Amino acid sequence: MNSTEAKAYVDNLYSELYGHWERKISQGPFMSQLREGRLPLPCARRFFKDWGLFSVEVVALNAVSYYVHLPFFISNYDLLPAFTEKIAEELISPKPPGHTLILLETAAALGLSRQEVLEQPASPAGRAISDYCRRIFQDGSILELWGMHVYEETLGHWSKQWADALVSHYGLSQEQATYFTAHAEADLVQHDGRMGHGPLNRMVLRRILEQGLTAKKLGYDPKYCAFTMVDLQSLMENNALENPYPS
Repeated sequence: MNSTEAKAYVDNLYSELYGHWERKISQGPFMSQLREGRLPLPCARRFFKDWGLFSVEVVALNAVSYYVHLPFFISNYDLLPAFTEKIAEELISPKPPGHTLILLETAAALGLSRQEVLEQPASPAGRAISDYCRRIFQDGSILELWGMHVYEETLGHWSKQWADALVSHYGLSQEQATYFTAHAEADLVQHDGRMGHGPLNRMVLRRILEQGLTAKKLGYDPKYCAFTMVDLQSLMENNALENPYPS
C-alpha cells in the first residue's frame, strides 16, 4: 500500500473497532452499571482481580515484542524512540515496577491485596485474554500483533469511565483511582513529553502496511485480532457480573 491507502485502511479499522467496542463494552451491562454507580463492589473487585494479572503479563509481553520485532524497529529507526519509551514507561513510571505499582494502589483501594491480584490464579474467563495475547505476542506476525494493538486506544476512553465512576460513586479519590487516571492519559494523548500509545500504534500499523509486511503466521487478519480483544474483555466483564469476589 502507499501511504494514503495505508492511512485509509488504518482509519477505517479503528472506526470499525470503536463501533464494536461501543456495543460490547461501553454500552454493555457491566460498564453501564459502573458508570451509574449500580455495579456491586464485589463485581468490580472480581473484574479488577482478573484484569490486574492480565495487565502485569501484557506489560512483560510488550518487552518481549521489542526483541521479537527488533529488526523492524531498527529498519524504522524513527519509530524506535517512542516504542522503547512506551515499554520503559510501563516498567518504571512513576517508579519501578511502573504500572504494576499504580495497579496495586488502586487494587488496595478496592479492597484487594497484592497476593489476591498477583499470586492467585485468574478465573477461566479472566485467563482467556492473557492466553490469547501471549499467543499473538509470541507466535504472531508483526501485522497480527499491531492489529491486536488497535484495541489499546479504546482503553484510554474506558479508563476515564472507570476513574470517573470510582471517584463519583465508590468513594475513591483521584489518587486511589490512579491506575485508571494514568491510562486515560497514556493511551490517548502526549504526556510528560511521551507520545500517546494510541497514536504510536496507528503510526506503526501504517508503516507495516506501507512496507508490505502482511504475512499472517496464525492466519488472523488485523480486524480479527482487534475485535477478539474486545470480545475477551466483554467475556471477563460478564464473568464478573456472575461471579462477584469474594463470593
